[in-house]
Amino acid sequence: KEKVQAGATIYLPSSIFTLYAFNELKDVIKKSNKVKFLFNKPTFIQKIKTTEKNVKEFQLQMNDREKSVSEFALEISMKNNLDQNAVANQCYLLLEDKMEIRSVTENHFFNDNGILIDNETGDSYLIQSSNLEFSMPGLGYSNQQRLGFAYALDDMTSIDSYRQFFNESWNNKEMVEDVKEELLKYISNLYKENSPELAYYITLYNLFNDKLVNEDEYAAIKESTGIKKTKIWDMLFNFQQDAVVGAIHKIQKYDGCIIADSVGLGKTFEALAIIKYYELRNERVLVLCPKKLRGNWVGFKQNTITNPLVDDKFNYDVLNHTDLSRIKGMSGDIDLTKINWGNYDLVVIDESHAFRNNSPRNDRVTRYARLMDSIIKAGVKTKVLMLSATPVNNRLSDLKNQINFITAGNDAAMAERGKNVSSIEGALNMAQQAFTKWAKSPKEDRTTEALLNSLSYSFFDVLDTYTIARSRKHIQKYYDTNDIGKFPERLKPKSIYCPPTLDGSFPEISYMNSQILLLNLCIYSPLLYVLPVKKKEYEEKYKTYTKEGKSLFSQLDREKNLVNLMRVNILKRLESGVNSFKLTIDRILGQVNNYLDMIDGSGTGTVSPGWDDDDDDDIEEIIDDDMEIGGKIKVKLCDMDLVKFKQDLLDDKEKLEYLSEQAGNVTEENDAKLLELMHQIAVKLENPINPGNKKVIVFTAFSDTAKYLYDKVSDWALKEYGLYSGLITGSSKVVTNLQGVSNSFETILTYFSPMSNHFSTDKEIDLLFATDCISEGQNLQDCDCLINYDIHWNPVRIIQRFGRIDRIGSKNDSIQLINFWPYKSLDEYIDLENKVRSRMTMVDITATGDDDLLDLGSKDLEYRKDQLKQLQNEVVDLDDLKGGISITDLTLSDFVLSLGKFKKANPGLLEKYPTGIYAVTDIPQNVSSDCTPGVIFCLKQTKFTEKEKSNSSIHPYYLVYVKDDGDILVKYSNPKLVLDLYKGLCANNKEVLTDLVKQFNKETKNATDMSKYTDLLEKAVNDIKGVVEKKGVASLFGLGESTVLDKISGINDFELISFLVIK
Repeated sequence: KEKVQAGATIYLPSSIFTLYAFNELKDVIKKSNKVKFLFNKPTFIQKIKTTEKNVKEFQLQMNDREKSVSEFALEISMKNNLDQNAVANQCYLLLEDKMEIRSVTENHFFNDNGILIDNETGDSYLIQSSNLEFSMPGLGYSNQQRLGFAYALDDMTSIDSYRQFFNESWNNKEMVEDVKEELLKYISNLYKENSPELAYYITLYNLFNDKLVNEDEYAAIKESTGIKKTKIWDMLFNFQQDAVVGAIHKIQKYDGCIIADSVGLGKTFEALAIIKYYELRNERVLVLCPKKLRGNWVGFKQNTITNPLVDDKFNYDVLNHTDLSRIKGMSGDIDLTKINWGNYDLVVIDESHAFRNNSPRNDRVTRYARLMDSIIKAGVKTKVLMLSATPVNNRLSDLKNQINFITAGNDAAMAERGKNVSSIEGALNMAQQAFTKWAKSPKEDRTTEALLNSLSYSFFDVLDTYTIARSRKHIQKYYDTNDIGKFPERLKPKSIYCPPTLDGSFPEISYMNSQILLLNLCIYSPLLYVLPVKKKEYEEKYKTYTKEGKSLFSQLDREKNLVNLMRVNILKRLESGVNSFKLTIDRILGQVNNYLDMIDGSGTGTVSPGWDDDDDDDIEEIIDDDMEIGGKIKVKLCDMDLVKFKQDLLDDKEKLEYLSEQAGNVTEENDAKLLELMHQIAVKLENPINPGNKKVIVFTAFSDTAKYLYDKVSDWALKEYGLYSGLITGSSKVVTNLQGVSNSFETILTYFSPMSNHFSTDKEIDLLFATDCISEGQNLQDCDCLINYDIHWNPVRIIQRFGRIDRIGSKNDSIQLINFWPYKSLDEYIDLENKVRSRMTMVDITATGDDDLLDLGSKDLEYRKDQLKQLQNEVVDLDDLKGGISITDLTLSDFVLSLGKFKKANPGLLEKYPTGIYAVTDIPQNVSSDCTPGVIFCLKQTKFTEKEKSNSSIHPYYLVYVKDDGDILVKYSNPKLVLDLYKGLCANNKEVLTDLVKQFNKETKNATDMSKYTDLLEKAVNDIKGVVEKKGVASLFGLGESTVLDKISGINDFELISFLVIK
């Protein structure tokens, strides 16, 4: 500084050029005549000329040098002053006026380091150092320790020689090119005003660029396959196309993916596009689906007028989940004895939560084991796509068992693919422990944010690796609704409370339940009556060890549970309808009489704890499919204590006859609930919700109830209103009174909702009575009114039912939900159920991390009570149900996909964009209830411990939303919410908001006084570090005060990536 006089010429070679070094020397540069700056390693050059084999590595190194202008590691603390904008502006003006900038085009061409000063007076000085570079440490303006020393020469021979060498190099057009415009362009990005959208994508680029799949390596969607020319691709909304691209990336890279989009977002169509992609690659595809959804999948393959995808010529195989339990027979046109199970390249599992349990059996191969061993592990390498709106129930082992299909049971699969998760099971077990602890916390503390704060990074990494999950709210907020169509408006639900009879002749439900509790139901627990001498034989025969033999679950335990589950089921049938209740009681009574006849007759035969009622659509939900109720366990009468068994049978017979007699007093003339249903249908027909729409779906948990309602209502509706009805249950009871229409599952649904099924007809079915066999996977959006005649034990099912009509692109402006609630208070009813359930025996499964399931079970009832109360007043999404887990709160896949699309549309824009930039935005209406004025900071931790690695699911990055008053609106531990809000604030703000920027510039004196925002930055860092640093605050953001900064714990461990000012 001292040697430079006014009008001097300065010759300056360096491998890097940093903003803060320039800021330190700006007065020197101002008084000079000109500065010749030569990058002595290739930097900002346009055409790479290199003999080096690794051109990619050359490019990466050059990019790093270019980014050093604003991101030099040893100057990061200075960027936290938030004065980069002002410094860059001054630098640009001076550089444009005073400096010439050139760069060598190849490495090793100019190796000397020295600053030459030629003053107009003739004095010249040469300053040399082995590690001289144009940075704060390189010029000696920091406390960084550097080996070597600098010295000044005034020997004219050495100076003349250096000047000649510099100028010869400078003027060598083969080896040096002018890069001034490129450097100016880079610096202009540092101080120019940015649009909110650009700030959002720059932030995403820094967070997720390394998560973008290398398309060359992993062969993501290739144009050459023709997938984007197919009918199915054209039918997808943009958010569905994003899911397809993301899922194929995951399937190619990690062998599988779970699409867990919320109800009504079109997972089936997303899966069809993925299937078509693999079929175009000549790969063999199998679809495994619930039997009730088979018709949907088969329909997309058929050459019919109702198939909108007939031109795509799908060729996948379709099997039912239940076919995995069979070794012979036909499934559609597939002979199960001849099928080559191990020869599928892709398996699509619809409603994959059906496989969330992996309970081993010693008497048979479970469906889970058959799928794993015969399809996933056998034969060719099989990739897996799973579809489920509810992949997690209340145990994270649900998710683990599904991910096992993708990894073929390899717990180290993520580590082998370069992820920082050594054990998938370990990560999920830790998360389960955190969830269990959270579930036991007081209700007011049981928030999503509290749960997120307790979960480790490894859990989020598992989710990001294997799942794609978006909620309806997410789609509405963050995608252009003009592109995706609308969801119908949900009207406030109607709640109906109706007594069993008009004349009050039926006993109180609490009294009836007390009688149900007195039932022995001994036909479901024959092992309880086995003679002592035979006990060991039956125990050995039917006992089951859980995974790795950690715990034992005996058949006796199963039977005790079964008895209590039957009591729950009888109570649920009573709540559904007295008619259904009577049929169930009579059915059990018939079995009791049958066993009494056997005992009084020959005294031989077998007792099997089965459920004779094969028309029960609820029983599969209540009892694990692996319990195999239905006759798998057989106990010989001669091995039983027949005296005690007969005594309990006679006791049950007496009580069952009393219950049946009471139920028989209720007829259709005094069935208050039936009459109220007819009234509600009449009100809807006479006061349409949407013009001309007469359609109503009536849901019930039980086939008996559905058939009763159809029998009593269909004739009335046809006579009074000219409307045709249909009945669909899961037990082959499928019928309609519309003449000429076949009594088949798919046909009745098509005639009930022809528009959504692309079918044209003069006559339609307008009333549909159904069980939960159609509560998943069906699109019935022609209908605008859904009635729950009984309340399913699981609140999730209520929402899934409503999802049949509450769908994207609906023709209806509004839709109505009507719920029939238990006549007594909901609290009392659930308490009745709780009395029954609390008797259940729980197996110890500490291996899952869920070490107190009994206690958690009572918490679960508490959740359900809260959830059901919530549903009395509003229609909510699955993601908004209180007290549950929704993985849509947790995954970040959508942001990675958005980044990929933006990069493709704007090649080269983000790669060279500097960090430390900012934008100013307003608060759009769609996020106005969630946002407030403040700042969103994106920070990168540069120094951290192994423990700190698990602090953030996006480590080493952190996002914090700080309000203007310094309070934290969204903590660093919830990056998903911050990014959701970031997208909502910025996604459609493609232009700089000039008025707001003027306001910001006035407030900060053109970014020279950033004290308000440095204070907010301090709050953000304190949120991350968990401490409040009071000492040294005054000097915290002083320019160049690195000695003071280094003493303040933690502040210099972070680099500012971007900040969004919200006005």
